[in-house]
Amino acid sequence: MAAGRTTGAGVVRVRIRGIYATALTRLALDYGFQVVQASRVIADRFGIPQLTLPADVTLKNSDSDPSELVVVGYTWAVEKVLEKLRETLPYSFYWRSRLPLHATVKARVRGRASGEACIAEVEGVEAELADEEVCEPGREVVASVVRPGVKPWERPRLALGARVIGDYAILFESPRPRVTVSEHVRMQEKRAELAALATEYTSRGLSVHWRSSSQHADAETLRRHLEELYQALLEARERAERGGPGVYTPGETVAVVRLSSLDKATLDTVRDKVTPTIELHHSVKSLAPSISTVVDYAEKLKARGVDPALLREALLDTMGEMLSSRRSVRIIHVKLDGRVVELGRGEVRSIYRENGRLIVVIERRVRSRGVYDGLGAEKEPGDRIVTEIDTGSWLVKHTYYSRSGWVKGIYVNVNTPPEVAEDALVYLDLEVDVVKKPGEKPRLIDEDELKKALESGIVTEKLYREALEKARKALGD
Repeated sequence: MAAGRTTGAGVVRVRIRGIYATALTRLALDYGFQVVQASRVIADRFGIPQLTLPADVTLKNSDSDPSELVVVGYTWAVEKVLEKLRETLPYSFYWRSRLPLHATVKARVRGRASGEACIAEVEGVEAELADEEVCEPGREVVASVVRPGVKPWERPRLALGARVIGDYAILFESPRPRVTVSEHVRMQEKRAELAALATEYTSRGLSVHWRSSSQHADAETLRRHLEELYQALLEARERAERGGPGVYTPGETVAVVRLSSLDKATLDTVRDKVTPTIELHHSVKSLAPSISTVVDYAEKLKARGVDPALLREALLDTMGEMLSSRRSVRIIHVKLDGRVVELGRGEVRSIYRENGRLIVVIERRVRSRGVYDGLGAEKEPGDRIVTEIDTGSWLVKHTYYSRSGWVKGIYVNVNTPPEVAEDALVYLDLEVDVVKKPGEKPRLIDEDELKKALESGIVTEKLYREALEKARKALGD
């Protein structure tokens, strides 16, 4: 498609933004990618030009969760980037869209369950259809993907009408033709020019969204670009109407990488090769912004020759004091499907630094009845759960006590080494666990869930093997 490098060839053009920008730029250059639209700080730091070429793929941290790295762009480029990231950052979770964002599709309507959205299907993927007036089971509709569904529990969303995407713009059919411009295009003169260029197409009943890269192109280039998109849209609409259910234009792949503490540490090391960086830099920046200035100050001290080991100890002490000051702290684990689960709040019974890590003991009181998952032991009001967390360990140990003090069972969670957040300890839950009840041998549970995650590409082979090794060692203990 002439309107963009959607089929791709040659060097990947990468745009990088956010709190991981320095480390990711160093990696991108090492991978042989071309960094485009670099910020002034990054361009100066690396001595590279601020190329205004449109990007094939963008890397940035998520606004909603800075521990997540978002990778979005043409599929061929995203695949190359992900291949390199999985090699360099193997201890994180990887999710990718099941349908291409902004793609034209033909979907078959399945209908609507009681109280639910209208459901349509594209190539075996269930999606929500925004236009419910066409929710007739068996009907086939031409639509476009407006939400891709990245994590396993997220359902893609479709809107009626064909859509095509290029380097500078997105052109699509819609009931209310309009022109929108990326918020990153800030010059009013350019925004006015873009609106004028799009008028011809809104008069044809089409909507235009100008992408951020449009600010760097001249009017004639943009005019040709829109015409190419228009021809591609007509062709896509015609092919989709003639054909059966499926995907008819490339769109973009969206991937989300939930970074682990180990991979953030790797990014710390990479960043340190460019500018003085202390350990836990990216962990603090993403999870504990209230002490971000402590990191900035420590890095100024490192640049002046202060021992990095002393700076790490001081930072750990600060993190420990931050947790100790809370009335209660949370234990949060990120599941393989991307859901964030809070185990509950508890009181910090002790916290201390040892060999470059924090050891935290948290106690929770049980107020309800039920059964402890995995253990099968009875849950009763007055029970105590004592959790031992070591930020340098792959294991989190929960011991369940009755009101009278006898042990009901031990549950050892296998996870990536925990990180300290503002009022929580956070880790990636690897699903496989070890449980032990009094008088019984320890048991390994949920290994099949980790295996499924490997098969679906959520975890790498390296993370899979490491998790099993830690679990089997805990089983032996």
